[in-house]
Amino acid sequence: MSQIDVSYVMTVYNKEAYLPSVLKALLNQTGSFTREYIFVDDCSCDRSVQIIEEMTRGLPHVHIIQNTHNRGISVRINQGIQLAKGTYIRMLDSDDIFPLDSTEQMMKLAKKHAADMVYGTFIKTGKEPEALTHCYMPTDIPYTYHKDALRAVLAGRFTRMGQLIKRQVLQAAHGADERVFIQDETIPLRAALLADGIIKMAADVVLVPRENGNLSGVKIQLDHDRFLAHYYFLTDHPELAADIQKTLYAKAVSDFWKYTRKTRKAPYLTSAFFVYLGTKLYHPMPSRPRLDNMAAIIGQASVLKVKGE
Repeated sequence: MSQIDVSYVMTVYNKEAYLPSVLKALLNQTGSFTREYIFVDDCSCDRSVQIIEEMTRGLPHVHIIQNTHNRGISVRINQGIQLAKGTYIRMLDSDDIFPLDSTEQMMKLAKKHAADMVYGTFIKTGKEPEALTHCYMPTDIPYTYHKDALRAVLAGRFTRMGQLIKRQVLQAAHGADERVFIQDETIPLRAALLADGIIKMAADVVLVPRENGNLSGVKIQLDHDRFLAHYYFLTDHPELAADIQKTLYAKAVSDFWKYTRKTRKAPYLTSAFFVYLGTKLYHPMPSRPRLDNMAAIIGQASVLKVKGE
């Protein structure tokens, strides 16, 4: 096999309405780099796999992985990450549409600054998928380079797969935390811990079409999983610097308060709110007993009944 520059890894679950447009934009990415496509299906029961087969027929370096049990996004994205051979990995959900030159622009910045991670923003367009398949990015995109990737990740929010990451870094980080259903928070944290430099682009590298029931609309699920992402990362890495521990703790406490507000419909003046307020005002070091108690409450939730993507 010739050297692969970019491995595209897509998780797939019942997105036949989006896939023709998503694949059209993906397969028409500009640039002379070599690429491979890894599609990991999580037991779709519609025509998703057939559409992928039809639209990629005859292309080199296409891998379609069909599974027999539904395991969720984090497990399936890791399955694809481990199979990747490219210098860089770019991941996407099966309803994410890339501007046609987005990978090329991200790679140029990664190489220019020898950065292991490149991130861009996303936009919810409200448009039909087909209307987004001919979009390009603007020229002269503003961006910032940060040597300390982890602190840069903690200073922002990185979601919707708007990322290009060095394969060796992402594989060494073991991809997403499979204890957490949605991968949005865990992949940036785990990769940034090992990465040498990150670039944050002030431009949309993911175009979100009109949505129809994807998980970004399940706010309780997102708060649930964000808490677990920050909780596990904090407790897995007690060696982290004090300021990083404080930031992770504040994020976990905020996630927990938002989760309890939505699930219990509680008034503001609750113990969870006062703990949240205390972290905002005093920036304390993490309280492991308090975190473990929050995790126990979160762990009793039934929110993880959501399947697929």
